[in-house]
Amino acid sequence: MGKIVKLDDSLSNLIAAGEVVENMASVVKELVENSIDAGSTDITVELKDFGLKEIRVTDNGEGMEKEDMFLSLERHATSKIRSKQDLFHIHTLGFRGEALPSIAAVSELEMISSNGADGYRLVIKNGNIIEKGEQAPKKGTSIRVKSLFYNTPARLKHLRSKQTELSYIVDYMGKMALSRPDIRFQLIHEGKILLSTFGNNDVLQVLSNLYPIDLIKDMVPFEGANGYFHIKGFLAKPEHHRSNRKHVTLIANSRMIRNHAIVKAVVDAYRTYLPVGKYPIVYLAITLDALLIDVNVHPSKLEVKFTEEKMLRELITKTIHNVLKSLSLIPSVSFQKEQTPSQQQKLDFVKRQSESETFVRESDALYKITPIVQSLKPEKQKYENNLEKVQTDRKKLPRLEYVGQVLGTYLVAQNEEGMYLIDQHAAAERIRYEKYRKLFGNIEIETQPLLVPMKLYLSKQEILALSEKLEALSSLGIFVKLSTDNEAVITDVPTWFPTGMELEYAEEVIKNLLEDGKVSVIDSRDQLAKDLACKHSIKANKYIDDGEIRKLLDDLSACENPYTCPHGRPVIIHFSVSEIEKLFKRIQS
Repeated sequence: MGKIVKLDDSLSNLIAAGEVVENMASVVKELVENSIDAGSTDITVELKDFGLKEIRVTDNGEGMEKEDMFLSLERHATSKIRSKQDLFHIHTLGFRGEALPSIAAVSELEMISSNGADGYRLVIKNGNIIEKGEQAPKKGTSIRVKSLFYNTPARLKHLRSKQTELSYIVDYMGKMALSRPDIRFQLIHEGKILLSTFGNNDVLQVLSNLYPIDLIKDMVPFEGANGYFHIKGFLAKPEHHRSNRKHVTLIANSRMIRNHAIVKAVVDAYRTYLPVGKYPIVYLAITLDALLIDVNVHPSKLEVKFTEEKMLRELITKTIHNVLKSLSLIPSVSFQKEQTPSQQQKLDFVKRQSESETFVRESDALYKITPIVQSLKPEKQKYENNLEKVQTDRKKLPRLEYVGQVLGTYLVAQNEEGMYLIDQHAAAERIRYEKYRKLFGNIEIETQPLLVPMKLYLSKQEILALSEKLEALSSLGIFVKLSTDNEAVITDVPTWFPTGMELEYAEEVIKNLLEDGKVSVIDSRDQLAKDLACKHSIKANKYIDDGEIRKLLDDLSACENPYTCPHGRPVIIHFSVSEIEKLFKRIQS
């Protein structure tokens, strides 16, 4: 007898469930995507015990006929594709036909659906239908998943804490609402509303459910296009950074996606605007031909691949960076005690509408909605009308009157809007960094031979590593000959190296290349500019004369980004007149 046997449907569904149903958020994802594909405009997710006891997803979509309800429980049964050509023009979120049978394999599942004319109900347990019958014809579908993973204790054991699992659902629902702002979403846990959107196609209104209003006020729109892609979205100013990449939300053709290369393109646009280890808050929507995206590379359908990805990355980085360059990014100091909003305050804010005054009924109460987001639109329109314009006047800082120096480190300046503190080392770093980055970026770097070649003594390992980087080194204007005595003989250097510091600068470049581990120097030039700028800039605790200070301020105002040092630390901080007056009790806080 042969060893190979055909698995029965029950076991096949359990195996499929291992891929499709990882946790409670996976169930929510699959059911919500089905609701969206059914043309729903109103989707409600209700949870009990963080989703372990019960998950119910209710929609107002087109519903299913009785026969389709039975078919939907079969593996590889789907209404969303018909032929292999459809795989290259996917416009739906789900298409594998495995979600419902996989979920039913690890739970007790109740499905009620109606096309508006007839209604039907099914109850499935252990993959078998245990109840069925007619139901009231209310158009749409309701699926209730009870006792998830009751028959797979190993999967249940490996779940995270209930609060963590709930956070995954909240995060997913928030991003799904951002991908489809035209759909009204509600997420309710044990009777408490965690998310509520209005389905009015206003991305800012959805964002206002996820972030504080002060951050929403600081979000700036951006838009760009090339021959293949159109992008648009909102970015938060760098001061509103986060400690991970999760706040970069990617949408492609109204589909929430993951793509590390695209996230990196967004982060690269913020380079030197953010402190090391911090990441931006960005909502990015990409529109493209379905032929240019492959959404079938992972069972979760979140990871995607793009054709012409390099062009997309370049478009994203350039567009976002140009917007950042056009903004005034001087952080203002506030001495008010930071307050954490209560849950009730968050729920109250959820009820705010962005288009006009509206009334929403909830728990038999009427709430008057204040159009907060609507009030932000004139400011956003100002940016939208000026997205492609880069300031021709490079004096990006306000007019400053120099007052004095504090602690040999900070420069004090003033104007009619208040007082400014400038970190002299950070300012000098920024100036030198932009200068060095430009010099290193030149296609042809002007070089000069040294009258007396200079020697660097390296280990054998370093000599071997450097031998692979001589071409990269010469592209930076530094020419080196290697000897058998572990010597690196420097014969030529760039003409812009300061006189008397040629060896120090060349040594810094060589050290950087050796530590980098890359043969190509293209990705190393930025770090080289940072390292040289930091090492050779004015230090803290050093008093400098008025002439040097005024030159420093003039050079800083001419920088592309005068607001942060190359490592993302602030260069200049603003103390408004009102904040100063509050400190001295001249006005009430």
